[in-house]
Amino acid sequence: MLTIILIIIIILLIMKKTNKSNNPEKNINIDNIEVIPSYKKYYKPKKYITTLNEMKFYTVLLEIAKELDYILFSQVSLYNIISMQDNLDYSTHTKYFNKIASKSIDFVLVDKKCRIKLCIELDDNTHKKKSRIERDKFINELFKDLEINLLRYPVYNVYYKETLKRKIQENIGEHYYIK
Repeated sequence: MLTIILIIIIILLIMKKTNKSNNPEKNINIDNIEVIPSYKKYYKPKKYITTLNEMKFYTVLLEIAKELDYILFSQVSLYNIISMQDNLDYSTHTKYFNKIASKSIDFVLVDKKCRIKLCIELDDNTHKKKSRIERDKFINELFKDLEINLLRYPVYNVYYKETLKRKIQENIGEHYYIK
């Protein structure tokens, strides 16, 4: 009788061990479960992706892009326009990457091969703030040094398509900051 009890105990232990290794759901260790924080503590959704001024400008710019056979992108991160040199040490790379990481250009026109033809900044009243003036100066110098076409265009109540189209055509071949 004792032998039968021992055999049953051994069989049960083997079955328990087999179930554990074959069923990962039963192997969960509660101490290792990561608690995901509520992101509402840190973020909130934006209601609009662009300003009303940018949307009015975008509408006219989109028509022009189609006529000129270009593709229009908006809110393009600088790191999508500019890449870092390969030979930089980690510290230098990080320092200069951080200078462009959180900045974007309002609009970018590219050709069918996705080559950048013209970057456009729509300058509204926020560009009169001290921090924005410093940012704009950095962008202007950066684009001029790297020979990336940059057109700064003021905000208007109405955008005349032919006027804007002519300004774009005049500046696509240029390789410097254009006011």
